[in-house]
Amino acid sequence: MKSKILRLFLVISVLLIGSLSTNAQIKKAHIGNWSFDSPTAPEGYTFGVVEFKKDSVFTTFMNSEYPSTWIKAKKDSIIYEANIDGEIVLFSLKINKKLKGTGNAVWSYGETIIILTKKEQK
Repeated sequence: MKSKILRLFLVISVLLIGSLSTNAQIKKAHIGNWSFDSPTAPEGYTFGVVEFKKDSVFTTFMNSEYPSTWIKAKKDSIIYEANIDGEIVLFSLKINKKLKGTGNAVWSYGETIIILTKKEQK
C-alpha cells in the first residue's frame, strides 16, 4: 500500500515539474531581440527592446534593462511579468508567423498596446 502511494506521489511530482519547465520554454523562432512601440504608454516607455531567451525575458527602456519575474510561454503567446521602476507590469504578447507581434501591458494605473517587430540577426 505504501509503495503504491509513494509511486503515485512520484509520478505526480514528475508530471508537475515537467509541466512547469515546459511552460517557460520560448519557441526557438521567437528567441532574440524585438523592438517595440507602445504609443499610448507614459513618456519614456513608448519604445524599447524586448529580448526573448529560452526561459526568460528582458525588457529595456532608456538603457535600463528589466528581467522578467514570471513567465509563461505557450505556442505563439508569451505572458510575463516584470518590475519596471517599482511597478509590477504584466505583458501579454501574441507573435504571428511573419515575426511581428502585438499585445498589451497592464499595470496598476493603466494599460497600453504593444507592437513588436523582430530585429534581424547580424
